[in-house]
Order: sequence, then C-alpha cells, then structure tokens
Amino acid sequence: MPRNIQITLAYDGYAYAGFQRQANGLAVQEVVEQALERIHGARTTLYFVARTDAGVHAWAQECTFYTDGTIPAAKYKSALNALLPPTVRVRRAVERPEDYSVRRTNTGKTYVYQILRGEADQPFLYRTSWQVYAALDVAAMRSACDVLAGTHDFTSYRGSNSVPADPVRTLYDVRIATVGRLLRIYVTGDGFLYHMVRNIAGALVDVGRGRKTAADLVRIRAAKDRRLLGMTAPAAGLCLLHTYFDAVTPAAIADVLRTPVPLWNDGRPDG
Repeated sequence: MPRNIQITLAYDGYAYAGFQRQANGLAVQEVVEQALERIHGARTTLYFVARTDAGVHAWAQECTFYTDGTIPAAKYKSALNALLPPTVRVRRAVERPEDYSVRRTNTGKTYVYQILRGEADQPFLYRTSWQVYAALDVAAMRSACDVLAGTHDFTSYRGSNSVPADPVRTLYDVRIATVGRLLRIYVTGDGFLYHMVRNIAGALVDVGRGRKTAADLVRIRAAKDRRLLGMTAPAAGLCLLHTYFDAVTPAAIADVLRTPVPLWNDGRPDG
C-alpha cells in the first residue's frame, strides 16, 4: 500500500512560470518533483491545493505525493530542502491516510496582497509588492472591502482567460492592514476564480485613488462583466498565506492574519 505524504511549501514565485508544471517555463511543481525523483529514484507526481500564477508567492502551498519508500515523513523536510533551490522550501512534512487529498479536504484559503505606497525606494520589495505612487484613501478601501464579503457571483472579478467554473464564491473576510508604508489586503474565501484576488486588489486600489466607489463595485459585480472592472493587479504582490482544513471561523482567520511572513518588512528604508 503506497504511503501518502503531505508537505507544506513556501516559495518566492518571482522566477517561476507558476506552480503547476507546464511546457513554456520552469514551474515550482517541476522543481519539487525533480527533487523527489532524486530521492525516490522514480518519477513522483505532486498533487497540490492551488495553482498559483507566474510571479505569485506562497507561504502555505499544501501538496501530497505517494511513495512506496520507508523514509519517515518528517525526514522529507530536510531531505527535500537539501536538494531544492533556496527559493523553494518545505516547511512541514506529515503522513496522511492513503485517500487523503488536500484539494478535496481544504475548507478555504487566505491570500494576502501587498502594496508599497509612495516612492519606489525599496529595491528589496519590488518582487513581493505592487509599488503604487499615488496616495490611497484607506478608509474608502476598507468600506469597499465590506461590500465584497459574502456569497456572490464573482464573474466580473474572474480572469478573461479562465476555464469554465462556478462563479459563485463565498468570501468570509476581506480586510486591509497597514504596516508603515505597506498596505496588505487579506482575502479569505472558500475558493477563488482565476485572477480573482488580483482583480479585487486592482479594484480596491481604484477605490483608494478615487476612480471607483464601493457602490461602483456592487454595480460591477451585478453586471457580471469583467470589462467594467479595470486593471488586474501585478502578480508580485500576491501570496497564498494559508490553507484551512478545519472550520473557517473568525477566530481562525484572526490567527492566520497574525502570521508573520519572514520575507516582508514594514516598508521603511531601515525595515
């Protein structure tokens, strides 16, 4: 009977063509599968919870793979990290029942989108944030967060090249936190359409710049027309922060939002 191993991955997605293996560029999945092949001596398929796009990061990409080997599950963390590039790290490795699937059993995800406000004087943040020079009305953006939360048809917030999928999604929580010059948009939901979080981030920045209002976002959502929304925020600011496998409660979300992501500072020159 094959063993089922779950690993939690963190990665800097800047140099990768996304997470899912593809023909036109190096993907994170391919890098991890190559490391597993060196360990197992045979091709190993990695199953994953979220297909992040090119340039998007993750702090908690959950994956599983099967093996007939006898390596203790916890040992995969050090074994894989010894072979992986420094931009991809295994944070945890545990054994699961054979029929366990991270895609079927997860109950939701939290993404965070990071914006650096003001002068672009942070060469160490351009890979992990969208640098917005214009002043942003954070209070207006927070009001717009309130109209995004809930169960809605998010057709207007899906990517133009997305595959057919049920556009109805539930956003449990949408909020903004500021740390120094950094602004972070946290979006927690039961599932997400292609480019959905980046489109939400772009819409909220339009609100912050006075180009749209919270009422406009409600009207655009009702129209079910992506063309009315505006720009898709750049990939660099987006990070998959957490995947839930238990009830997505306000307490659970609050706990996740306290998660420190080591790569990011507070946006100050001496941060």
